[in-house]
Amino acid sequence: MNKSNFDFLKGVNDFIYAIACAAENNYPDDPNTTLIKMRMFGEATAKHLGQLLDIPVCENQHDLLRELGKIAFIDDSILSVFHKLRRIGNLAVHEFHNDLDDAQMCLRLGFRLSVWYYRLVTKDYDFPVPMFVLPEHGENLYHQEVLTLKQQLERQAQEKVQSQAELEAQQQRLVALNGYIAILEGKQQETEAQTKARLAALEAQLAAKDAELAKQTEQERKAYHKEITDQAIKRTLNLSEEESRFLIDAQLRKAGWQADSKTLRFAKGARPEPGVNKAIAEWPTGTDETGKTGFADYVLFVGLKPIAVVEAKRKNTDVSSKLNESYRYSKYFDNGFLRDTLLEHYAPDDVHEAVPEYEISWQDTSGKQRFKIPFCYSTNGREYRAAMKTKSGIWYRDVRHTTNMSKALPEWHRPEELVAMLGSDPQKQNQWFAENPGMSELGLRYYQEDAVRAVEQAIVNGQQHILLAMATGTGKTRTAIALMFRLIQSQRFKRVLFLVDRRSLGEQALGSFEDTRINGDTFNSIFDIKGLTDKFPEDSTKIHVATVQSLVKRTLQSDEPMPVGRYDCIVVDEAHRGYILDKEQTEGELQFRSQLDYVSAYRRILDHFDAVKIALTATPALHTVDIFGEPVYRYTYRTAVIDGYLIDQDPPIQIVTRNAQDGVYLSEGEQVERLNPQGELINDTLADDQDFEVADFNRGLVIPAFNRAVCGELTKYLDPTGQQKTLVFCVTNAHADMVVDELRTAFKKKYPQLEHDAIIKITGDADKDAKKVQSMIVRFNKERLPNIVVTVDLLTTGVDIPSICNIVFLRKVKSRILYEQMKGRATRLCPSVGKTSFKIFDCVDIYSSLESVDTMRPVVVRPQVELQTLVNEITDSETYKTIEADGRSFAEHSHEQLVAKLQRIIGLATYNRDRSETVDKQVRRLDELCLDAAGVNFGGLASRLREKGPHWSAEIFNKLPGFIARLERLKTDINALRDAPIFLDIDDEVVSVKSLYGDYDTPQDFLEAFDALVQHAPNAQPALQAVINRPRDLTRKGLVELQEWFDRQHFEESSLRSAWKATRNEDIAARLIGHIRRAAVGDALKPFDERVDHALARIKGENDWSPEQLSWLDRLAQALKEKVVLDDDVFKTGNFHRRGGKPMLQRTFDDNLDSVLDKFSDYIWDELA
Repeated sequence: MNKSNFDFLKGVNDFIYAIACAAENNYPDDPNTTLIKMRMFGEATAKHLGQLLDIPVCENQHDLLRELGKIAFIDDSILSVFHKLRRIGNLAVHEFHNDLDDAQMCLRLGFRLSVWYYRLVTKDYDFPVPMFVLPEHGENLYHQEVLTLKQQLERQAQEKVQSQAELEAQQQRLVALNGYIAILEGKQQETEAQTKARLAALEAQLAAKDAELAKQTEQERKAYHKEITDQAIKRTLNLSEEESRFLIDAQLRKAGWQADSKTLRFAKGARPEPGVNKAIAEWPTGTDETGKTGFADYVLFVGLKPIAVVEAKRKNTDVSSKLNESYRYSKYFDNGFLRDTLLEHYAPDDVHEAVPEYEISWQDTSGKQRFKIPFCYSTNGREYRAAMKTKSGIWYRDVRHTTNMSKALPEWHRPEELVAMLGSDPQKQNQWFAENPGMSELGLRYYQEDAVRAVEQAIVNGQQHILLAMATGTGKTRTAIALMFRLIQSQRFKRVLFLVDRRSLGEQALGSFEDTRINGDTFNSIFDIKGLTDKFPEDSTKIHVATVQSLVKRTLQSDEPMPVGRYDCIVVDEAHRGYILDKEQTEGELQFRSQLDYVSAYRRILDHFDAVKIALTATPALHTVDIFGEPVYRYTYRTAVIDGYLIDQDPPIQIVTRNAQDGVYLSEGEQVERLNPQGELINDTLADDQDFEVADFNRGLVIPAFNRAVCGELTKYLDPTGQQKTLVFCVTNAHADMVVDELRTAFKKKYPQLEHDAIIKITGDADKDAKKVQSMIVRFNKERLPNIVVTVDLLTTGVDIPSICNIVFLRKVKSRILYEQMKGRATRLCPSVGKTSFKIFDCVDIYSSLESVDTMRPVVVRPQVELQTLVNEITDSETYKTIEADGRSFAEHSHEQLVAKLQRIIGLATYNRDRSETVDKQVRRLDELCLDAAGVNFGGLASRLREKGPHWSAEIFNKLPGFIARLERLKTDINALRDAPIFLDIDDEVVSVKSLYGDYDTPQDFLEAFDALVQHAPNAQPALQAVINRPRDLTRKGLVELQEWFDRQHFEESSLRSAWKATRNEDIAARLIGHIRRAAVGDALKPFDERVDHALARIKGENDWSPEQLSWLDRLAQALKEKVVLDDDVFKTGNFHRRGGKPMLQRTFDDNLDSVLDKFSDYIWDELA
């Protein structure tokens, strides 16, 4: 070998070149050192790329590569090579890994990487790839290289310098040369001096590059940065098939298979071995339908048994479609040839036991297909990405059943996972559900049983993603426990992951596992359950509770492999994650850069496991439905109220202050104070008029008197010494602190003996220790104090505190889902504190904004699109070829969004110029750039772009490579000004407090409108006719539909009761049908329970009933009070079902049950004396 394979790097990056030379120098004599040097090569290359792309310094190579993937969008195949060099290098350093083949392949991969790097940094994109020559004993060559470097070092040391700058440059060159020599001479264990010299050389190289970049203008630097980024996105490695196989081999080894395409080949004598899990390459297959024989790329053997076949090709672009090749390998696999081959080495009995005698077969439209091997795979070595699903990952299918669908996985199944899958029979296990329909031992309500059955049926139907929508407070966790119990009992699944997005929800679930009893035993004593502190389950573990954040660390940010078959079922609690519009990041979400990053990581965790995913939520978000599909079962809040499992809300009480009613107007030039994040007041002069509405209060405008007035009014309704508790939602942590102080001050005047802890704040920021925060939540739930808790986001979801009777909104949210979740904190029953309904105190006019939105409606939230992304989209010719539904191109849509964003930035910049010298300076520079490139100043740019269209705009942005970076800096500076709210010390007072009755000003107007609706629309609902003319014909289903219909007209039962009380000073629990009959036929409004008692007394007086019959009459009356209507469906649930259902009751009443029920229906509506 006359020269290094990496010669082209000389003069481009001498540091990286020296490392590559050192790696070659030690091959083949010292593979260990070669591997270590190639690890250094990968690290140095990535660091230099990070520097060029302005990526902040990362703690380690793993984090840097993750940032490269996020920021520069570097292709996964390139990142895979970086990771491969890192992982094998780590083995070489820490475990003295010394494999010659690995060293050779790392040299080859490093060479491919260096060509990609060279093209990127030199912009020589057509640079021809030199032929790679495997190094031989090249000692003389590298001794010559060291000798040359030492001579250069000596000359540099003797060179005379004239200035301080020349002296510094000389010292830098000396440091670099010493480092290169250390790299070439260093072995597995560097001397301390060699390590210092190498690191100093790296620092010198980075410093030299920084100095070089510093000489460039800002525009030149940004142009270079943009070009590097654009080219990094476009360039790939174009690996050879041998190199692709090397990556695939490594993936297989990671999953526990022996794999080496060069040595473990059939032609080289590789054969299955008892007790060994092998991936044997190029295994001969039998004769196909054309008369040809072929070779399977891999056959995976567990011992002597072939269990899977793999299609693995470099040019396998659409991986999913190439599964057809692996099907062919399976169909034409020759078991006879395998048996003969094994008999050459092993005893006949062993061979007979190992070689499968099964033939999986079915009829399809093309005739009978017979498969010899059950699991078929296809891969090209590319890491799985959901965005490129068909072109990445490891595609596989279990071909034993026609209904089994193909799917993509990020990693290979482990041998033991395939053995377990082969030993299971999902079709047979699914029969267990039909054979064991009873759930009486689980103590479920009827709708929970229905939910469990709906999920089981979806599993039987082959669904992999399943969504349950159940109203907050209806026992989703209890349903999940029952579901997991049956899924494990059926042996359909061996281990379930219970996934939560907050530690507090995990703790709560574990508490429920302890409290739930099945057949007398606690749930956590029936199964081996691992909790939040257990990183990995054991073989005996049936349920593992974990947070999304912990799984991200263990799966996406760790080198320790996470088997794709570790969990075969995932139950996701509180799966909505949909209120991005208002969401403050909490707890572990702060690890991610944005809510979008959180959702992306959440999706990747779900995609990682080969499992059935079951999600539970009260409020499905759009992306929840995207992932899990439409709900297989819904149980709504209104139905739960009708069933008596949740309580209804009273009409919201609206508290209006003078400033909230009139708004706050500030004039241009007015002197104001702003409250900065440090809590200091800074002076400012308004550059323009500003109008503030109540939605802006405690966001852009802080008026202490508003908070003070509202808190003072709340003292008339809330009792901090009582049992009924209150939850107050604020805008920010700082706002929550203010409100706590104002509440304590206000209530102290009314309750002089008020204890300090009666009113506290609980937020993620209240105490940085998550366990302490959880203990505060437990105190709120179980202890007398606190009675009033102020929060922001922490208690919006998944926290069950039944004694909450009052919700106070001091924060106007935009998200329907968040609003529903907040209200859901108060819907639970709690008769022990006298809770018959719950109150909402609306201090920010939230009700009028959100109450008209349909319950459970998914919120469409489009994640923020970066300016640079939009620019990339209009400069990419492919986006003009993609036509959207409205007939316009994707580029035109992107251009429209880009112009809108620019217009907003321009408006904000114009407004803030006089307020900030920094902003003004930036706008003046932008004026110059825009005039030069587009012929208009910055203020006219958006209009000009809109006028000219996307093609012209793309040309302008190509002329302004640093423009977007300037805009981002401008946005940051503007936001810093905008985010400091104005602090206004003005008076405020409550001017009105009223209950809200939809569109009606008074409760009398509300009742009259209800009466008119009933009288003029009797045919609007079939159930309405039944209530008016023949109540005995009313069914439960009809009642629910009727209640939901009136809800849509904004006539809720609780509002009717409240309006009647307000107009008649009578609090009558007449139920909805009582109000309907009052309006339609003139029935007196009487409490429904009283009517039921009247009917019961009359029925008891008509016959000489037996003691058992009397007891059941009492039970029927109680059920009527709770359910309003008794029909056949009621007898299929709860205690009725457990005691034998309707057949048993028929026998008890001598086959006269229907007559008894009809009498109840008729007598209830007798006029009472």
